[in-house]
Amino acid sequence: MNIKTVFRSFYAALIFMITLILIWTSIVKAQEILHAQDVAPRFFNIQSNEKVEYRLSSHRAKPDQNIYVHIPNQGYIVKISCVHYLQDICTEADNQNQFRKILNMDLVAYKNNIYIKNLKYINTQNMQQKAIQYTDQQIHDFYHTDTQNLQYQLFSMVLFSLFAVYVSFRVLRNFKSFLTK
Repeated sequence: MNIKTVFRSFYAALIFMITLILIWTSIVKAQEILHAQDVAPRFFNIQSNEKVEYRLSSHRAKPDQNIYVHIPNQGYIVKISCVHYLQDICTEADNQNQFRKILNMDLVAYKNNIYIKNLKYINTQNMQQKAIQYTDQQIHDFYHTDTQNLQYQLFSMVLFSLFAVYVSFRVLRNFKSFLTK
């Protein structure tokens, strides 16, 4: 057994493993889409107090459009997509600064998707308070939109998985010639 055969064996094992991972991910995402309406929301509340201060920052630049809830000098604890909040929370004026101290924030989580229900914060630069609220219907619409976007991602993942299955089948069918080629 020479080095070329060992490398080809490793390469074939890698192809099979990636194929299995793609298929498994496609199945899990398909189940997530099929059971999206069955997911019960979880509710969380975040409040700054004397011991812990929470800050809100946002990043508008693509591809990382996110809102971060963090504890200063310790890192973020919640990461939320900016897609639904570009008009009021992820504004250009507040981009990448940490001047917003969270007074009270209610979050709604549907599995991995987290949405802001109520937000009350104070801008520590000018000491202005602001309160933002979203209805249950708006949050449900946000979740529905995210689920619809997941369907498009699933479609491309399934196509890629099918191509990987085809490559794996070709490797298996001609395995001896693949190793010695």
